[in-house]
Formats: sequence, structure tokens, C-alpha cells
Amino acid sequence: MMDYTIPQSGRAALDFLAALGVVNTPLTTKANEALAAAGLSEDTLADDLDERAKQIESTLAEIPAWRGANLLGEWHAEHHARVASEAFRGMEAELKPTFESLKQGKTTLRPDPNLSVPKYWLYPVHRTTGGWDKERHMGFIHGELIHRYLLTKLPRPPAAASAPGDIYTHRKLTAEEAPRRDYKDILEIGCSSGPYTLQLAGVYPQAKITACDISIAQLEQAQRNGNHHGHAWTLIQADGRATGLPDASQDFVTSFIILHELPVDVITDILREAFRVLRPGGDLVFGDVAPYNSMSKLNTWRTDYLAKFGGEPYWRGSSTMDMVGTLKKIGFVDAKSYGMKPIAYPWITYGHKP
Repeated sequence: MMDYTIPQSGRAALDFLAALGVVNTPLTTKANEALAAAGLSEDTLADDLDERAKQIESTLAEIPAWRGANLLGEWHAEHHARVASEAFRGMEAELKPTFESLKQGKTTLRPDPNLSVPKYWLYPVHRTTGGWDKERHMGFIHGELIHRYLLTKLPRPPAAASAPGDIYTHRKLTAEEAPRRDYKDILEIGCSSGPYTLQLAGVYPQAKITACDISIAQLEQAQRNGNHHGHAWTLIQADGRATGLPDASQDFVTSFIILHELPVDVITDILREAFRVLRPGGDLVFGDVAPYNSMSKLNTWRTDYLAKFGGEPYWRGSSTMDMVGTLKKIGFVDAKSYGMKPIAYPWITYGHKP
């Protein structure tokens, strides 16, 4: 972790955002009680997701707790990136020397100024106005102030209380799901600011790690993280559908928590690219959120609702596609999809190149 101090005003604003989660939990509980009182259960909820949404949302429309939860959720979605950006501006001058020094080291970054940015990527995922490259230091803002500081402070649901760790531990668990430890060349697709890359480096210390992302701001923060920890990663600005790497050049291709942020056709193209760059005998492991067919009807609706209004337009498509069938059509064998215990998260997609 880089050394930095969040100014008091910025820290207080971020802490306020985290505290909203504490308030929201009992409101959601009351909304669930209202659904039960209305007789909506696994037996009475519609099989069709859109019809189910009408059932549930018409029941909850006049429930004050539900309306309050939505109000808080909307405020959080609309303002979390703004609050984090303002907190960063209060520490930017102090961080400038650190940013400059961390350009130097064994982790290298290869930008592609001619990269054609795909249209889907420009959507404000997570309700982040302006996208991942809105400003030069969005990599630090998201990687440190939102993902590391804010999300680790949010209250965890009861079902996750016994889960082994936080979002960083989940990345480590995903990295460890691969069947081998002797990979020489590893490709990470969609590395963002490098939190999963750090876990890969810990699990596979002898491997040469290459990581790609479309966002130059995220890659710059990944380079800082790599150099801060003394790693020798090769970071490339590239679309995961066309990495530019040679055929059969990697032993292991992996990613964490990016599939649900991609359209189905893009996911399919990324899986094809993974197959192309893998050597025979290589493995693919992608960690992500659980598919809808693994959830209860109520939890499926809740996930879909939060995705719809939380800036996740591709979540339903990725969570309902036949991932195993797609892998098999591409040429992978031993393809499987499963949730890790005890809470079915991360959800693992695995394939082997014969």
C-alpha cells in the first residue's frame, strides 16, 4: 500500500458515505418484511424476471423504508466518485513526488495512444461520470480512495460475516483456484489499478506477469503499485479482445470481477483471445459475481435492481449467459463454473486448453 494521508475533510466525507450503508441495512430488512407480509415468496414470485420485478416493486412502492433505502442508494451512487475526487484534490500536491518516483522501477507501462476505445467502455459504469479516464488520476481515486478505503469500511451483510476476508482476500482466493503453481507466463485481462495483479504476484512469485487494460489512468496506478512493491510487471494498454500478444505465449490467463461489466459479445471475444494466447496445457480462471441461476428469485431480483440503477448495464447479460457452453464452443475442455464457499463468491469460471 502506498503511503498517504487523506485530509480530514476528505476523510470525513468518505466516512459519511460508508456510514450510509449502516443506515441502509435496517431499511432493507423492513422492506423484506413487507414482501413476506404480502405473501411474496419463492413459490409465488414469477419465473420471468421482468414480471417478478413488477410484483415486487409494486408491493414496495409505498413502503417508507424501501423509498428511504432507494434515496440513500441513489445519493451514494451519484456522489461517491465526486466525493472521492474532491478528497484527492486535497492531497494531490503532496502525492505528486510519490507519483513521479513510482514511474521508475521494474514495472513498465506501454501506452497505446492509437487505441480505439470501444463504445461500451465509455458508459459511466458504477455511475462514474466521465468514466475511468475522466481525470488523470482516476486510477488512484478508484483504486485507493474508493476500493481500498471506502469499500473496506462498508458494513458486510450477515451472510458474508464468516467469509474469509475482504475484497482483497477474494482476489487471492481466485488466484489460488488455478490447478498449478508453475506457470511461467501469466496474462491478466482488465487489471485496473492492479489489486488482483498484486495477489497474482504473491501466489506465483516466479511468473512473468503481463496485464492489460483500456484505461491509461488505471494502468498508471497499477505501475505505481507494481513499483512500490518491487515487482516486474509488463503493463500494456490494450483491449482484452485484441491484446497483441503472440499466439500460444501464456500459461495462465485470468481476471477478477470484470465480466459483469462487459456485454456478452465482448466476453465471448475475450474468451477467444484467451484461448489464442494460451499455450496447449494452459488454464483460464476468471473470478466474478454469481450467475442468476445460482440465486433465489428474490436475490436475483435484488441484484438485477441494484445493477440497473447502480450503473451496471451489462450485469444481467453476463449473469445469464452460458459461460461453460461458450468455453466449450471456443475449444476449452474441463470447463466448469462454481461458487467458492461459504457464500458462493467469488464465482469461478474455469477452462483448460488441450
